[in-house]
Amino acid sequence: MKVLIVDDEKHVREAIRYFVPWDKYNITAIYEAVNGQEATRIMQEHQPAVVFTDMRMPLMDGAELLEWLHRHYPHTKTIVISGYQDFNYVKPAIVYGGTDYLLKPLNSKQLIASAEHAFKLWMEEEAERKRRQQQLMQLNALRPLYWEKLLSDLVCGEASFHEQKLALCAELGMPIGASGCRVAVISLQGADCGLLQRFHGDVALTAFVLANVCNEVMAADQSGYAFRSWKGGGELVVLLWNAPAEAEKVLLGMNDAICQAFGVQMDIGLSPQQPLPEGLRQAFEQARQGLKERNLLQREGRIHLFREQADGSRPLEDYALEEQLEKLRMAVLSGDLERMDRVVEEWADHLAGQSLLTESGLLRQQAEIASVLKRWRPEEEISLETCYDASGLFSAESWQSRLKALLHRLSKGSVQAPDTRLVQEIREYLNQNYAREMTLQHIAERFFISRENVSRKFKQITGENLSDYLTGLRVDKAKALLQNTNLRLAQIAELVGYEDEKYFSRVFKKTAGVTPREYRNSVSE
Repeated sequence: MKVLIVDDEKHVREAIRYFVPWDKYNITAIYEAVNGQEATRIMQEHQPAVVFTDMRMPLMDGAELLEWLHRHYPHTKTIVISGYQDFNYVKPAIVYGGTDYLLKPLNSKQLIASAEHAFKLWMEEEAERKRRQQQLMQLNALRPLYWEKLLSDLVCGEASFHEQKLALCAELGMPIGASGCRVAVISLQGADCGLLQRFHGDVALTAFVLANVCNEVMAADQSGYAFRSWKGGGELVVLLWNAPAEAEKVLLGMNDAICQAFGVQMDIGLSPQQPLPEGLRQAFEQARQGLKERNLLQREGRIHLFREQADGSRPLEDYALEEQLEKLRMAVLSGDLERMDRVVEEWADHLAGQSLLTESGLLRQQAEIASVLKRWRPEEEISLETCYDASGLFSAESWQSRLKALLHRLSKGSVQAPDTRLVQEIREYLNQNYAREMTLQHIAERFFISRENVSRKFKQITGENLSDYLTGLRVDKAKALLQNTNLRLAQIAELVGYEDEKYFSRVFKKTAGVTPREYRNSVSE
């Protein structure tokens, strides 16, 4: 706390300084002023918590000062010290919330009692203000998650639109009479052109930042709301309710904003207009389908409209797929790596040579490949990624390279020691849960191993202490947020697993060599 003593008599100011036990209440600074005018300047510069003031002073008297304090610093506690019992002097202290009115000459016991009462009152109210602020911060942090969950349920038909309509109108700005809508879907997994890498592969973090950009674009006319789908994994959903005919224009504006902020363009699936609310679920599925059916070999724009499929069966494609799968089966059974490589090269050439390759078609082929490989090596984790180039189109070269590398690894059998696999699982768990409170005991219980073994095995396999790895991971996530968002340091600290902003800043500086603010300033220059 800081204190201000306002009195044109020096001996009164000295008496107050002498009698009050400042150290007992951790008073860090005591300021003095000889009139109300000087006091206002000190208040604006230092914001003292408690003010002792005389009533009769030149330039600006105590009554004017009390009124000014009440208007500009309502939480400040005031103690009036006056040589007059006149009600005209007592009245301002009552009207403007003075905690006490003392008469000169000062009685030391009364002065101490009044000061201690004001200090305790301010501390109690300050604690309550901080508690409410913390509650508000927690609510603000939970609000986006609440709307993500609710809107995800709505577009999937798992929640009642009519029960939530008033909240949608009040909180998100949806017009009360909205009767039509369109839904857009942005695949974050398909943003292999740089955005996910910028956020270290963290889909949740990428979705959080991207949704903020989209909602800023729509904020002016409240045309819709963007949120991460809880049902589709790495998908961002945009619900458009205001002037659905302008949906494509709005989405182009979003892509421009994303490109300006991150230097990438996103592929967006868009549904036709549907009635609200009965067509909401269909619009969501149509938007997803529009994105899945985009051509991965040719750039036809970034907005992919849903189109009805005349015939879902493709016998020629199925025949070609079965032929390629049979070649792969025979190659893996032979154990001949060169033969496997030739099959993969032939398959990649076949994919690149088509006029149309949709995401859904490619994913179906990859699922079939994974099924063949799983039967070959059932003990192994089989994962095939869709490979994109810098413009977001399918990269046959990368796809071929990754599939070859997978076959070479599988051909050697499982060479990983149990400890290595355990440490990999621990690292993956930390990568996904770094924002949570994480203790060695928690990790030990999670993986059914002693705390000592967790530390020892992690250090043996990685050459790094587990705590250092977690700290480095959190600092890297914080760097991405500092570089790409305008979030306050307290918010960033909470998002990467630190409740205390000051402690987060110390850890960041120790790891990165600069404070978070210095880092943000350096990357923004």
